[in-house]
Amino acid sequence: MRVGLIGDVEGETSAVVECLRVLGERGDVEVAYQLGDLRFGMGPDPDGLLAGIEAACAAYGITLHCITGNHENWARLDALWAERRWQSADGSLRPLTVSEHVTMLPRGHRWTLGGRTFLALGSAPSINRHLLTEGVDWWPSEVLRDEHVEAAVAGGPVDVMLTHDSPRSPYCVPAVEAILRRNVRENPMCWPASSLAYADEGMAQVTRAVLGVRPRLLAHGHFHVADEDRVRLPGGDADTTIWSLAARHDPGNVRVLDLETLADPS
Repeated sequence: MRVGLIGDVEGETSAVVECLRVLGERGDVEVAYQLGDLRFGMGPDPDGLLAGIEAACAAYGITLHCITGNHENWARLDALWAERRWQSADGSLRPLTVSEHVTMLPRGHRWTLGGRTFLALGSAPSINRHLLTEGVDWWPSEVLRDEHVEAAVAGGPVDVMLTHDSPRSPYCVPAVEAILRRNVRENPMCWPASSLAYADEGMAQVTRAVLGVRPRLLAHGHFHVADEDRVRLPGGDADTTIWSLAARHDPGNVRVLDLETLADPS
């Protein structure tokens, strides 16, 4: 069985549709996972965004499951997950069915597909928080909290872990490492120290989760760069493959994962 992976699309309907077209025309992908920053509930026409994605999913016969990024309408997500219908008997959150073929996955959600175990652990801090407005395009609940990390680790190892943010060095791909090094040495975007610290706190949380879960494959978005690497996590008995996906229409924003080999067959 093969599944699709899609990186950040930042509310661009055309980007999601193009990724779904690439996957759909293969003929062997019926399930895809989007790695955050769909911008659910955001922008001038959030209903139009969802309708466009739903139409493409229906056309290509693909079910799309989206993990949460930092750029989502967290007020809307929090309100939906506060409803009893989206909560399990133990209080854990269930996937939100937002259209016939599209769901939003809560932080810590686990499932099995094609004989493989999966964990979704979305969210990240917005490094540009100082440029955003709370309640309009930024919400405090975008970040991973200790309870999210602790619950993820308590659930034990998985084959595939899907995150929005990347773990820290030395457990990140070289392209992400280069961005982090540049931010420290040159800071070309002139991020305030408080924003850099905020972003680093998020990476620390993801790192704790990844080291605790020890997935065989980790896929993430957030940094808008396409790269991959293999790392040996402490206590691991095999290497972990890490994929970083690009964003929008950039090459490397869509990949295929073969669940038998945990590799890209393309």
